[in-house]
Amino acid sequence: MRDLYDIVVVGGGASGLAAALSASMRAEQMKQPLRLVLLEGNARVGKKLLATGNGRCNLTNKETSPAHYHGDRKLAASVLEQYPPKRIIKFFQELGLLCRELDEGRIYPYSLQAASVLDILLQQTEQYGVEILCDCPVSRVIRQKNGFTLFSNEQTIQARRVILATGGLAYPQLGANDSGHRMVQALGHSVTPLYPALVQMKTEPKRAKPLKGMRSMAEAILWRDGKELQRSAGEVQFTEHGLSGICIFELSRNVEPLLQRKRKLEVTLDLLPEYTEQSIFQMLCKTAEKLPQLPGADLMSGLLNKTVGREILRLAVSDIPQTAYGFRTGQLRSAARMAKVFRFPITGVMPWSSAQVTAGGVPLQELCMNTMESNRCKGLYLTGELLNIDGDCGGFNLHWAWSTGLLAGNSCAASLEKKC
Repeated sequence: MRDLYDIVVVGGGASGLAAALSASMRAEQMKQPLRLVLLEGNARVGKKLLATGNGRCNLTNKETSPAHYHGDRKLAASVLEQYPPKRIIKFFQELGLLCRELDEGRIYPYSLQAASVLDILLQQTEQYGVEILCDCPVSRVIRQKNGFTLFSNEQTIQARRVILATGGLAYPQLGANDSGHRMVQALGHSVTPLYPALVQMKTEPKRAKPLKGMRSMAEAILWRDGKELQRSAGEVQFTEHGLSGICIFELSRNVEPLLQRKRKLEVTLDLLPEYTEQSIFQMLCKTAEKLPQLPGADLMSGLLNKTVGREILRLAVSDIPQTAYGFRTGQLRSAARMAKVFRFPITGVMPWSSAQVTAGGVPLQELCMNTMESNRCKGLYLTGELLNIDGDCGGFNLHWAWSTGLLAGNSCAASLEKKC
């Protein structure tokens, strides 16, 4: 690879593929062919894309707004305004991908297969003549007078423009690493601290193991030093390490930085959010009265997951009677109280291999948000998870990847337009 490329896209994930395709489309509109190559370190492009949405690929969400993002979300607003959900859906439909809306505004390919998304992107990049080189990890990028030199596998590639779409640290088993962050720092950018986000939380082993494999609907609240920080509702999954589920993921973003600052963190679960503590107490009294021979450990089986109910009683009642008839009033009140405030001390989060996304990255004030071009290195464009933005569950992170990729690709190609 000795020839000069007009544009080199580094990274073959969602934002990289979108950038390559967008740049090629803009070049066609300009009637000025550009030499464009996409470099991917893995043996194939789109490995992480195939894993998104449990293999169904939650493309975007109709409720997309800055409120669903964290980090530099005020600066991200202009990108989200330029690329609302309707525009992303239209982009894919014009490529030939039919979409459908499911629960809570989530948009999926109609086939409910991530492979359909990757296939259509690859078909279109081939149609536009995009060169894709896999097993081609980029280790270094140097800014030179007339462009850039990129180093990969002891080879050098020359480029007039570079789009870095290298992603974050989540899913290292799919090839994620910190190469992109190291390259942007060498090119003059800063990088905020990086933390796993949308990830399972860890608690004390003695609290986690008895509930392993169980699921319960709940309202989850994250507490910092005894003060409520954030809440979310949904299905909680109990694992051998602690807590999982979408509502837990959405509380997880701040866990690592807060623990590093020695803050005391706790999650409480309200397992019966539609009912008051008093009404739960009354239901337990009625059950004990009507079913006096019911095994004491199963008193809450009509209200909660059986294993979860037994664990609440074990923790709330020091001496569980053999039958429901033997419960005292104070014991029933303690059980009702714990069903509303089921406490879990938080000791950390699971590692990067379990995280869905990276929190932190390049601050958005270091970019022009109308183009995604670097303010610190002319001709360099940055996209996706490399930046200090991360979204909630539900398609928001992929929406950011598509939006920044499309904007960067279009702007990058436009910067090469020859004026008549």
